Amino acid sequence: MISTRNLFVAFALGGILAAPSLASAQYGGQGLGSALNSNASAHQGQVKPGVDDLTSRAMTETPFKIIKDVKLGLKDADPTVRVAELMKLRNLGDPEVNSILITSMSDPDVRVKVKAIDILGAREANAAVSTMSRMLFLRSTEPIVKLHLVAALGRVGDAQGSLPVMQYLGEDQDERGRGTAVFALGEIGSDTAVPLLNKVIAEDQSQMVLQLAQESLQKIDGELPTERIKAVASDSTKAKLQPTDQKLTQAAMGEFEQAVRGVPEILDCFYVAGSNDYLLRFTYCDAGDLERFHTEVLERLPGVVRSNSMLVLRTVKKTTALAV
Repeated sequence: MISTRNLFVAFALGGILAAPSLASAQYGGQGLGSALNSNASAHQGQVKPGVDDLTSRAMTETPFKIIKDVKLGLKDADPTVRVAELMKLRNLGDPEVNSILITSMSDPDVRVKVKAIDILGAREANAAVSTMSRMLFLRSTEPIVKLHLVAALGRVGDAQGSLPVMQYLGEDQDERGRGTAVFALGEIGSDTAVPLLNKVIAEDQSQMVLQLAQESLQKIDGELPTERIKAVASDSTKAKLQPTDQKLTQAAMGEFEQAVRGVPEILDCFYVAGSNDYLLRFTYCDAGDLERFHTEVLERLPGVVRSNSMLVLRTVKKTTALAV
């Protein structure tokens, strides 16, 4: 049986207005929802001073030139220079980037290793999963590097990362390490982790780890969204977040409504008062399906200039009965 989830999207038209917005798209979430907020690997989902400058500069150069400069910079004896070079690759789409980052995971300096791992995690680089998994169990791998590896495997979300993270969880005696591992298992979302997470809930003495394990089980069951799903719903429409004061025309509304009627995944469409114009409810199966729907359907609806997504976490009340 395929489980589906509901997502509400409010649309604003410039002729039509669209609206998805989620509470926190930052990796790791808030409070107990993040196993990494109190340690070095928390910056996988955060902007650091200097990163924006490097990104802006990179956007004005060709990928070929950036990669050429990075390769040269990675030969520098100063590890801080090598770290700075890797940061230029974070948002670069060239297929060679992941290979450079994977190679940099073997750098002799811990700071460079960690930076490469974190960027691969942020890029959700499936190609790095096997290398990360092997590196996780090398005796020569530093504990802090292992912590970042576990976090990155969770960020990538590939099911092949489940077993290595589960093995790490069974061996690590540090509360922060266990918390990071159970959080990563929830992000990966593989059913194979359920027995181990139940064991953690039954035996672990840390309240933080217990809470994270419970949340991970809810993510696997589809009761809570993973950070990846929240990010997909938020990031896919960021470019359209701009105000509009254009008056809707009957023609624009008619075009939008006709397009919505032809989409089977859309269950409800409401014309609403307020800052948005329409509210849609649609179903999706997983993060990939949600990304496909946003890219291939929602972003192509006519007249949409802004959208905010509201993910249903749980139903508090639902009834069709009226008191008489």
